[in-house]
Amino acid sequence: MWNKKVNSSKIVFLITIFILKFSRITSLVPDRAGHIAVIIGDQIVFMGGSHFIPPTNPIKNSIRVYNLSDEVFSLSLSSQFSTSNPSYADISDTSARMKFGSEKGTAVLGGPSGVNVYLIGGVQQNLTRLNEIDNKSNITSNQTLTIEEINKTYNMTNQSVFFYQPYGKSWLNLLDQKGTPPTRRRSTSTVINQKGIIYIFGGRSQVDTGSPIFICYNDLYTFDTVLLSWNQINVANVPSPRSHSAPVLLPNGKILYIGGVSQTQPGVDADLIDMNEIPVFDTISSTWSYKYASRSILVQPRLAHTATLLSDNNEIIIIGGNSNYHLQFTTVSPIFLSLNIAKEPYEYSELITSGDKPPPLAFHTANLYQNYLIIAFGNITNYATEPAEINSRIYLLDIQCKAWVTTFTPGRSICSSGSKINVGMIVGIIVSVIVLVIALCFLYNNWRKVKDYLCQTRPESPRLEMPE
Repeated sequence: MWNKKVNSSKIVFLITIFILKFSRITSLVPDRAGHIAVIIGDQIVFMGGSHFIPPTNPIKNSIRVYNLSDEVFSLSLSSQFSTSNPSYADISDTSARMKFGSEKGTAVLGGPSGVNVYLIGGVQQNLTRLNEIDNKSNITSNQTLTIEEINKTYNMTNQSVFFYQPYGKSWLNLLDQKGTPPTRRRSTSTVINQKGIIYIFGGRSQVDTGSPIFICYNDLYTFDTVLLSWNQINVANVPSPRSHSAPVLLPNGKILYIGGVSQTQPGVDADLIDMNEIPVFDTISSTWSYKYASRSILVQPRLAHTATLLSDNNEIIIIGGNSNYHLQFTTVSPIFLSLNIAKEPYEYSELITSGDKPPPLAFHTANLYQNYLIIAFGNITNYATEPAEINSRIYLLDIQCKAWVTTFTPGRSICSSGSKINVGMIVGIIVSVIVLVIALCFLYNNWRKVKDYLCQTRPESPRLEMPE
């Protein structure tokens, strides 16, 4: 009787745990844009971003279009999954939840152990205060007052870098930093090298990052994640002030900055940058230079795109973006680009892929893992109006085949799996032929031996003599 009670209690406990875990997965609404994504070991972790406020929500108006997110959730890359139903694990109910609503920052993996996440810049919004404003009709009924109060919810700290410890699922303060960090900003071009040094170029500040006017920057800072030291690099030939350039770190230590917008002076509008002119910073010699790409097609300038170096180090894949700097999120052309950096000059071409392509996206993320380029979320752009939809899906590009696939299988490509089958068939045929030849030779030799034996043991036929 006691055992039955214990077993029943265990069953109830296990069911409760299952329900809690299942609810953590199913309650998550992944659609977002301007989020960050970083691969940590065999999982990809998503943080922050912005959601559209549903039309049915009474707080939605011309001012309140988006809500920022402080959510953190992950997706395992150690097992197979379908893009139609990935099993996200929401860890926002732990100390992993961000300390504020966040968007348009940049995350890199580094530190002494190489497993810590460093969030550089981005918008910070006090969501508790924002919720209080939404529930005060005396504020929301006055548009001017609403704007003033919402602007006060930004810039919760003056920090330029935030530190996340994945295995402790917690955000920590980086104490004892040395040197002078850059001013608060977002939309920077940030990479990290193998020595754990972060390179932060450009970016912008405006009301949502603590500046009364719109300013783009062209300063370059480094942050040593081991020594916790800041350094500003002042050299000649620096590019114009800009934000939203997609950075690509090459194995030779050079950083390419592709696209984005540039500003001639603080306070004026920014203009889209010609994709053919690519600034290059050499981290070894600390010098700036420029590459000029040729093209066989018209390549529209863009921002909010992604640029990913493939494992062969010869090709960069550029996906999506917005071809209109102002509020209209206009689809770029071509949506999918390939930049060949093995040639001089570099050369653009349209990336030709097969399979179910993603919609045209901006402010999405792109992460390379094994043979897959993982494209996640983002604004769905169009050719006329502001975006009315945010993508809630992830898409997988099989790099080896240049094919969009719907199933993620660790360590496997649909091309290599097909080639494995062909090789197996060929090997099987060869082995079968060899076995057959050996068998035939064996049978033939035995037949010869039997024949010789019979010939030796058979009695001679009697001789018949004809009478004379």
